[in-house]
Amino acid sequence: MTLTNIRFPEDNPFARIKLRHIFGWLLLCSIAIGFQLAIISSIWGIRLDNTEPFVNALLGAYVLILSLSLFWRECRLAGIEIKYLIGKVPDRYQWLPFVGLAIASVVFSIGVFRIFYYPLSFIVPSFVERILTENRNSRILIAASKSFSPALYYLKFALNQLIDPVFTAFFLISIPLHRWAAKWGNITAIIAICLLLGTWAYQNLTTIIIGLLISAILYVKTRSLLVVIIFRILRNISFTIWDLSETIFFNTQTANILDTFRSQVQLGVLFFALSAPWVIGFIYKNWSVLKGPLPYFANASEAEKIKADSET
Repeated sequence: MTLTNIRFPEDNPFARIKLRHIFGWLLLCSIAIGFQLAIISSIWGIRLDNTEPFVNALLGAYVLILSLSLFWRECRLAGIEIKYLIGKVPDRYQWLPFVGLAIASVVFSIGVFRIFYYPLSFIVPSFVERILTENRNSRILIAASKSFSPALYYLKFALNQLIDPVFTAFFLISIPLHRWAAKWGNITAIIAICLLLGTWAYQNLTTIIIGLLISAILYVKTRSLLVVIIFRILRNISFTIWDLSETIFFNTQTANILDTFRSQVQLGVLFFALSAPWVIGFIYKNWSVLKGPLPYFANASEAEKIKADSET
């Protein structure tokens, strides 16, 4: 395996991964889980459908774990060395600025979200109101209060906060990046990933694009998927703190959600002003890193070099 492999799609092991197999198995397993929930619901007399927050969290964990298992299987069949994909945490890594970047990216996402949807709240108010309502109903304390078992919901939510970064790093960043870069180039592949996933989860478009872009830069720069996973865990913790704070200090359940959102646009501007220099500066300074070799091929090449040196 050498760095030049990325230039030839037919030599790229990531091109051998059959995504349709993964999605096919996910579909079949999701149908099977749905039948199981229906049977349990009828036996216990408890409503277990997608309107139950705990069930949503539980299904999310099932799907994430199953996806990772299927992903691992496809990588083994394609001849991909997982150790090269994951990489190692760099020595003497600057963790304090790293934590600051994770927090700043969350603040930036919140600010951009409020600024982006503020004018839209006057142009398409029903659309923005639906997004705001969905976001409010998915807040931790509110969702837990609607669950038949708040304690179980909190436990499952905490587990998902750890599983989701692993799933995102493997399934939504590393594989598409190495697979699509062979066809379109590194930067085009990253932009395609951000737009595709951002369009899929349009409610949090800005949050997803910012998080994925920074994650991709960190992955290519450090050649370590572990750094990306830690970064996304820190983002989840920061978003959870904001979620709890917003529910406690900005409770808008009894007020008009659109009017409240519009009245808080200054908060979005403040968040943007405080975090933009950090986040935009990081992306601008490290944009050229994306033009270099991708982590899997760089790690493989380094391992081959070390092995060759040890044999001489």
